[in-house]
Amino acid sequence: MKKSFKAGTTPSISKELQILLTEAGDDDVIDIADDLDRMILDSGLQIRHFGFARDLDLALFILTNKRVITRSLSSFPDLKKAEDYDLDQYRISEMGIHWPELDVDISLRGLLQEEKVLTK
Repeated sequence: MKKSFKAGTTPSISKELQILLTEAGDDDVIDIADDLDRMILDSGLQIRHFGFARDLDLALFILTNKRVITRSLSSFPDLKKAEDYDLDQYRISEMGIHWPELDVDISLRGLLQEEKVLTK
């Protein structure tokens, strides 16, 4: 994994986050959800199914609202190099989709954020 900061240094965080972390007690839960997180939670939106067509370099994420998000399979290097059998061995959670044997996770939030950027 590529590190975003040099080893032995303290990563910088915003003043707002520093204040939030300083004011929070040990037992406090810090809610950092934004509008996208709230929309996912409030609507109960989840990934329902995953499909792929290797010959078309296509990955399909079918959501509970019947929307289909498409990406190129090659945009997920770990999925692209995986065997077809392993791609079919996924688990869906509230947060996204996980391939246990591949140790790969894709978040619904990430897919939706990317979708928003791609449609602008």
